[in-house]
Amino acid sequence: MSASNIRSAVILIAVGIAGLFLLNLIQGNEYANPYRTYTIDASGFKSNGERIYFTATSDSGKPILASMGMMTMRGGTMSCYTCHGANGKGGSGRMMMWQFEAPDIRYSVLTTAGHGGHEEDEKPYTDDLIKRAVTRGLDSEGKALEQPMPVWQMADEDFTDLLAYLKILG
Repeated sequence: MSASNIRSAVILIAVGIAGLFLLNLIQGNEYANPYRTYTIDASGFKSNGERIYFTATSDSGKPILASMGMMTMRGGTMSCYTCHGANGKGGSGRMMMWQFEAPDIRYSVLTTAGHGGHEEDEKPYTDDLIKRAVTRGLDSEGKALEQPMPVWQMADEDFTDLLAYLKILG
């Protein structure tokens, strides 16, 4: 794919996402404006880690941001749950006109060689490697994770809470 085609694809994706935000704003969706300060009722979550997993927002109020290429989105727009599901097992997902396979991110799977079906020689994740995957977008071998996995920016204590929740998933 040429640089021109890649640039055109990025522009089309950015325009599409901006259109979705605008559509949500017109329809009165309170979460559509990434610059708006909002709160999400956290009373239904048993822990801050669970809240982060499902909403990408923190009890502390510190921002959690997701970067995909040149775009950065505020927490509440997407979360781990968006692609990996309520149980962390992943599966088929769709983003705009693109279909992808989200991997199983349960702790018991990530910390085994091959990560539940991938190449058996693939190095198991440790807590530090999971943090690197989430916050730097690198797999257990140090290679870039596949799209659409965003790079998440969050406070260390929020990552610790998220990791504790992933351990509960399995």
